[in-house]
Amino acid sequence: MRWPADLAPSALRQPDSRTCGAASVLGARALLTSWRPEDPEHDITEEHRLLTSSRSPRDRFQVPWPRALGTPPWAVANAMRALSGEQVATVVVRPRPAIGYDVLREQLRSRPVAVYIGSRCLPRHVVLAVRATATGIEVFDPASGHLIDVPAQNWAGQQVGVAGWSYFWFVV
Repeated sequence: MRWPADLAPSALRQPDSRTCGAASVLGARALLTSWRPEDPEHDITEEHRLLTSSRSPRDRFQVPWPRALGTPPWAVANAMRALSGEQVATVVVRPRPAIGYDVLREQLRSRPVAVYIGSRCLPRHVVLAVRATATGIEVFDPASGHLIDVPAQNWAGQQVGVAGWSYFWFVV
């Protein structure tokens, strides 16, 4: 899967420090459908509101979450399930990042994949894995609004290095 030619990645740059999950979900939406943002900042903020509410826009109950803490993995999984039509689970990969990398590559065969990265202690940022490359994984980083190729050894070695975060936490 390739990033849409008619959408600059910078258009989906997150407007604040807590909406990386929402921007990643909208990136997946742009990859899987013909949707394109009309007002990106509003679209991202509204998606974040929906992802942190008790009722997802996909008509499925979810545990509410304080918006100030970002986007919970279960809400991203619900959104990715609705977009792709596939069953989507949150896989904890922090203890075994090499296996997590294999899971990520396998999931990329059929859809974009949300990935939580962070510090040694906490997941702090969501990026969208777009496609497997010859050397690693191309991700959309909503913090910078860029596509970045992260080498395979960086995932397995807990040196992801996107937006200042190194540790590979969840594959959604």
